[in-house]
Amino acid sequence: MYDKRWRAGAWAVMMAMTAVPSAASAVDRWTSPHPGIRHLHRVRPGVDLHVVLVDLASPEVSVVATRPEDRFTTTSEFARRYDAVVAVNANFWGRGSCGLAAGGGEVYPRIYEDGCIATLGVGPGNDAVALDTSASPHGPLPAMITEAWSGKPWLMRGGQAPRNWVRPQHLYRPNPRTAAALSADHRTMILLSADGRRPGVPGLTGFQLVDVLREFGAHDAINLDGGGSTTLVMDSHLINRPSDRHERSVITHLGIRLRPGAVWYAGQITGRGAPESVTAGQSSKVWVEARNTGRRAWSAEQGPTVELTDGGRTWTARPTGEVPPGEVGRFEVSWEPRSFGNTSLRARLVTPEGGLLVDEPIRFDVAVRAPAAPTAPAAAPPPAPQVMTASMGFGCNAQPGHPSGLAWGVLGMFGSLVAALRRRRRPTA
Repeated sequence: MYDKRWRAGAWAVMMAMTAVPSAASAVDRWTSPHPGIRHLHRVRPGVDLHVVLVDLASPEVSVVATRPEDRFTTTSEFARRYDAVVAVNANFWGRGSCGLAAGGGEVYPRIYEDGCIATLGVGPGNDAVALDTSASPHGPLPAMITEAWSGKPWLMRGGQAPRNWVRPQHLYRPNPRTAAALSADHRTMILLSADGRRPGVPGLTGFQLVDVLREFGAHDAINLDGGGSTTLVMDSHLINRPSDRHERSVITHLGIRLRPGAVWYAGQITGRGAPESVTAGQSSKVWVEARNTGRRAWSAEQGPTVELTDGGRTWTARPTGEVPPGEVGRFEVSWEPRSFGNTSLRARLVTPEGGLLVDEPIRFDVAVRAPAAPTAPAAAPPPAPQVMTASMGFGCNAQPGHPSGLAWGVLGMFGSLVAALRRRRRPTA
C-alpha cells in the first residue's frame, strides 16, 4: 500500500490549489477551433491545464493513433504526418509499449504489461470502447476497433473513481499529466493535458485529475504517460509548456483529424436490374447496387435500406452482405405483382435515420403477364376390342387379340358334331 504520509501531503497540496480563486486569477477560455471540437484553457493558482472535448457523433471528426512503423516521434511530428488538428502523447513506454497499443488496425510488436491494462479503443466509424486488457495485452483488437491506447491506472471506471491506487505512486504527488476519457454514452472523448514542474505550477495529483475529468462528464478515464512526455499540439502549434522545455519523442500518440463534409451514410448508384416480364401472382426480384461513400459500414443488421413501391404496397431489403466504406453493395428486393399489364416500380435508398441516401430516382418498368389458363386433362384411349377365336387347346388365358384355348375347344367340338350329322344323312351304296 502507499505511504499514508504521501496521501496526506497530496491532499494538502490539492486543497491549497483548489481553493476558490479571485475573479482576477481564475481564467477559463473556451474556443471552438473546428466543428466537433471544443478547447478549454484553464489558468488558476497552481494550475495550467487544457481540456479538449471531441464530439465522436460528428462524422467530420475521426480519431487516429500512431502506426507501429511511426513510433518514437514527437507529438508535433505525429500531427504533421497524420494531418491531426489535435494531438497528445499516449502510452507509457520503455522496452516497448506499456500495454496494448494499435494504429491503423496494427497491434504493436513489442508490448509489456506493467499494470497498463486500462485501454480505450476507437474504430473508423468513431465507435469507442473502454476495456480491461489484462488478459489480452497483445490483442487481438475488438471487432470494429482499429486504434487503441493503454495507461495505468483507471482514473474512472463506470463512473466511479477508485482513489486507492497502489501504483504508480506518483499519482499522490503533483506532476504534469496526460489523460483520456469517454463519456457514459461514448459519444464524447475528453483529452486532458496539464502542465507542471515549473515555479508556481507543480502539476496535478491523481485526485485533482479525477475531479477535472468528472467535471467534463468522464465515465471511463485512463492515466497516460505524463511528466516530461506531456504534450498537446493543436493546428501545428505546441499549446502546452513541456516540463523538459522541449518535446520528447514518445512511442505512441492520439490524434484528431477532420473530414470536412463527411457524413455517416452516403451512397452512389452503380447498377440496377429487373426481369423484362413476370407473371402476376408470382414472386420476383429487382436489384440495386450502390457504392458506400459514407463513413460507416453497411450490413444486414445496420445500415441503409432499399424501399420498393408499386404505388400501393412497399417492400424493403437490406444489403446482402457487409459493405465497408468505398465498396459496392447489392440490395435484392422480392415483390409480387397482383395484376397483369405494364407496371412501374419506384425505389429509394433510405438511411437508418430516415433520410435519403441517394437523391437519384430509381425506376423499374416491368411487363406483367397474366397467368396461363388451366387445361383439362387428356381423355384416356378406349380399351382394345376382345377377339374370340377357336382352338383345340385348353386354358383360360384370354387377352385382347389372343383367344383362349377354351374358345378353340368349343368351336372344334361344334365342327365335329356338324361333320357327324352329315355322315348320317349320306345314303349307303
